[in-house]
Amino acid sequence: MSRRSQVVLRLLTSLSLCTAPRASMPSLGTVPASSSTDDLVTAGPAIPLVQLPHRSSDSPRSSHDGTTDGAAESAGRRHDGRGKGLYGGRLDDGLDTEDEAKGRTSEEDEDDGEGRGLLNDAEALFRKEDDGEADSAAAIVRKVVPETDDPSLPTLTPRVWILGTLLCVFGAAVSQLFFFKSNAPSFSSFFIILIAHPLGKWMDRLLPDSLRRGAWDKKEHMLVGILAGSGASAAYAGEIISVQDLYYHSDLGNFGGLLLLLSTQLIGFGLSGLTYRFLVRPTQMLWPSQLVTVTLYETLHGGKKDQRSSDSSQMRFFRRAFLAIFSWQFLPAVVFPGLSSIAILCILNNRSWIMRTLGSGYNGFGWFVGSLDWSVVGQVGPLYTPWFAQCSYLAGTAINIWIVAPLLYFSNWWNAQDYDSPLAAHLYNATAGRLNVHEILNADLSLNEARYAEVGPLRLTPYFALTYGVSFAVLTSVLTSVALWHWDDIRAALSSRTGDSTDVHVEIVERNYLPVPSSHYAVIFGLNLLAAIVLLAFYPQLQLPTWGLLLSLSLALVCLIPIGIISAITNTTIGLNVLTEFVAGFIWPGKPIANICFKVYGYMCLLQSLDLTSDMKLGLYMHVPPRDLFVCQCYGTAVGSVVNFLLIRGVIAAKRPYLDGSIADPTQQWDGRKPEIFYSASVIWGLIGPKRFFSGQYHVLYWGFLLGALLPLVPWYIYKRTGKPFWKQISVPLVLHGAIAPPQTPMNVLIPGFIVSFLSQFWALRYHTRWFEKYAYVLSSALDAGTSVQAIVIYILGISSFWEWWGNSSIDVEHCVPGS
Repeated sequence: MSRRSQVVLRLLTSLSLCTAPRASMPSLGTVPASSSTDDLVTAGPAIPLVQLPHRSSDSPRSSHDGTTDGAAESAGRRHDGRGKGLYGGRLDDGLDTEDEAKGRTSEEDEDDGEGRGLLNDAEALFRKEDDGEADSAAAIVRKVVPETDDPSLPTLTPRVWILGTLLCVFGAAVSQLFFFKSNAPSFSSFFIILIAHPLGKWMDRLLPDSLRRGAWDKKEHMLVGILAGSGASAAYAGEIISVQDLYYHSDLGNFGGLLLLLSTQLIGFGLSGLTYRFLVRPTQMLWPSQLVTVTLYETLHGGKKDQRSSDSSQMRFFRRAFLAIFSWQFLPAVVFPGLSSIAILCILNNRSWIMRTLGSGYNGFGWFVGSLDWSVVGQVGPLYTPWFAQCSYLAGTAINIWIVAPLLYFSNWWNAQDYDSPLAAHLYNATAGRLNVHEILNADLSLNEARYAEVGPLRLTPYFALTYGVSFAVLTSVLTSVALWHWDDIRAALSSRTGDSTDVHVEIVERNYLPVPSSHYAVIFGLNLLAAIVLLAFYPQLQLPTWGLLLSLSLALVCLIPIGIISAITNTTIGLNVLTEFVAGFIWPGKPIANICFKVYGYMCLLQSLDLTSDMKLGLYMHVPPRDLFVCQCYGTAVGSVVNFLLIRGVIAAKRPYLDGSIADPTQQWDGRKPEIFYSASVIWGLIGPKRFFSGQYHVLYWGFLLGALLPLVPWYIYKRTGKPFWKQISVPLVLHGAIAPPQTPMNVLIPGFIVSFLSQFWALRYHTRWFEKYAYVLSSALDAGTSVQAIVIYILGISSFWEWWGNSSIDVEHCVPGS
């Protein structure tokens, strides 16, 4: 195994202290899927210390900044070559000599020989332990990222445009399709990286020399990943279109829908010009997950000659695993849906309501529920999420869903047994019947207060109501945790705003490639702001005034740098969901569409800006021309938005009865959980408003803010008193975030996710380390990729049913309904 691959594995182990939450994986241009309980808390849960991997494919998108005037002079060296960025090269070639590179390598080997290594460096950075290294962040980067560059390598070639566009369209289609399914993995960024590599080599042989512009190289490869990854997600604003169509029966039309998706997805890129100096240039702004992505690119492109045979075996392993899972997934998806959720208690006795309530993975507490469906198991990233991170997250889920929720239900707290399901996200009236929202709506979609007084107040299942209180706790616990564990890191990042950079990668990029002019960011922001204003002016059903749009963008701007610093250091992102819903709920009570529009513009502006910033850092590590990166990011995001819109229209037209809840899908594959939760949030925060909802019995939920602020003090205080590292590995925000995973995430994921994570991140990592280093992440990408491809094939071929038998019951595939 190459030294670089060994180093990154050690980094991954240490990143159990600071890896990003679920969603995703080491990033490539990131694709944030709406996080679980997306509308209840944050959209990429903001969790310092220990957290689930960042949907890299779901989070950062990147570009470079134009605020680096004079940076070339700080580089100190000049050469005669010119880089080949989109707008031409800059100054010199920046090639380090071979002797310099060898010198650095020998220094690194000496460090390792003294027993230091990357793990110690990571611990020094994130735990602040003194191991004699003056600059731990620089040491980590030096051992992972090559310090040489070849500006003559081609970047924006026909291969990039063709492969990037095809993979972007495919990824956007799969992600949007999975958005409407009950169980679905996020689209794997590893799939894009790995599948683009052989395709790029194949196009080397296929294209004529006039179009090839040189051999397939790692910079082209990275740009394909950025272009495809930036669009290969389900656009967050698509939830507005879904909710309006399915629940409010209001249609924006094709033009309005496209304008909404494009403006929300792109407007945040305009603010990214402000972030380079603060969040990319300083060495302390590590963006840890991007180091994993760099290592994968370097490994695939043979950073050392002895890696090539390893790469070949990894590709063979990927192909075999891909074909195996592609074939297997036809069983749980078509032939034997019962494999998706194996409810042991229901199979033993589904005539007992207690067994049904405890045993169902979809509609109950999920006791002893298993699954042999990778679209279920893969949701928690068990093959790449650090062990202690997984333990924190799943412990929170298990404590809440296996202990707290059953106690609330069987003690009939808040009349829990009056509702039709213990975990439902439905809205209920005062008599525990389903609330017909149209009864309390005026023609302009505002609240009919007289009618609401007759049928109200709004009621939720106790568990679902509790998730709002816990979501408040998540938000404040993040702030407390960061203050306790990472305050010194934040101060160091702030102090690095000024002065010349000593970072070799900053030197290389700023010396050889032109930055993105500030005017480009201004144009992106201005055009999308204008599009948003036009949208609000011509589609009054969105209910949001222009000044409300400006207010939401202002909130994103104010929070951008502080939250960005936390994200860059801890690899976590604090979403603005709760803040924007609160603000909009108080300003526009009784207007649900205004609330979700305000939330989406504020939240997406911040998230897309940080996504782009994270990819700026990846581009800095890979020494890719910033302007090329910027173009790929914007283009991929626009293409993905168009594909998202087409899929939303198509899926709703084909599956409307299942998605709006008028008919239950007997296969449990299509249930519209995510749109329903988004819809419920629009009613609670927008139509009813926080003043009305958080009164009466629900006022106690406000205590979540205080509880979340205080809980992180417990492990912090014990750690300070005892010095035992176990307490530092407990992430209170991650435990709380896991506690609110249901109902958006069915409980058939808990046991199989834990088992696979144990086998991978504990057993294989410790006792079969060589195999883990070589194949664990390849296996994860192959399983996710095969599942994604199989799902889209089934959808395209229209395979929706199989003959009925015990494993494919038309009543209930879990057998939790008597007679099934």
